[in-house]
Amino acid sequence: MPFNPSDPRLASHWAHFDAVISRWPVVVGTGDEIEAFLCAVLSRRPGVQTRLLGAGLSEREVLDLLESEPEACLLLLSDSIAPDQGLGLLERCRQLPAPPQVLYCLTSADAVDVDRLLALGVRVVLSIHSIGKLNFREAADCLKEGRAYVDPAVPRALAVAADVGVQLSVRERQVLSLLAKGLTNREIAEQLFIATSTARDYVSVLISKFGAGNRVEVAARAVELGYSSELPSGG
Repeated sequence: MPFNPSDPRLASHWAHFDAVISRWPVVVGTGDEIEAFLCAVLSRRPGVQTRLLGAGLSEREVLDLLESEPEACLLLLSDSIAPDQGLGLLERCRQLPAPPQVLYCLTSADAVDVDRLLALGVRVVLSIHSIGKLNFREAADCLKEGRAYVDPAVPRALAVAADVGVQLSVRERQVLSLLAKGLTNREIAEQLFIATSTARDYVSVLISKFGAGNRVEVAARAVELGYSSELPSGG
């Protein structure tokens, strides 16, 4: 399910993640100015343990931040950082005297080579679709224990593109997940905090992209692709 900001379990969920990543100085790398701004604001909230060194909006900014810190950092890297999805930056990070631990976040529907990311030293590969879910907490535990982790939502998103030849946005994948669970347009809107008419439009787009005759056919395809087995929020 998409994360629900009113879910009381979300606070402990993020407190756990904060406690884990506070073991390192943190650098954020993103090509989205809003993401960078929000990271900076959230890092200054009372009770947050994480020490954010900064949020870079380009490869050069990210490298400058990493090189300013003598100890190894945790790099929270978004695929929006560069047209090559940050692969060049990851290559350069490996050449640093203290290469960072890397948590890579897939925010788009573009294909990404997960095996190459892992070969370049990425410790965790997450989908933005998993914000607020149990697998996000599991990813934090893997970071803590030094184990690699690939979010199940990542290969599922890639399977849609490979299987049916369509690219879906993050929001479209959220709607697809809820369709797979049999929710109505109104219920989808309530889950995603959007207007019912907007939910209806997303469903129409999905019907078109999948070449389906109706929402029932799209829901059936979503179940086949594993969208009905998404983990619930919380944990």
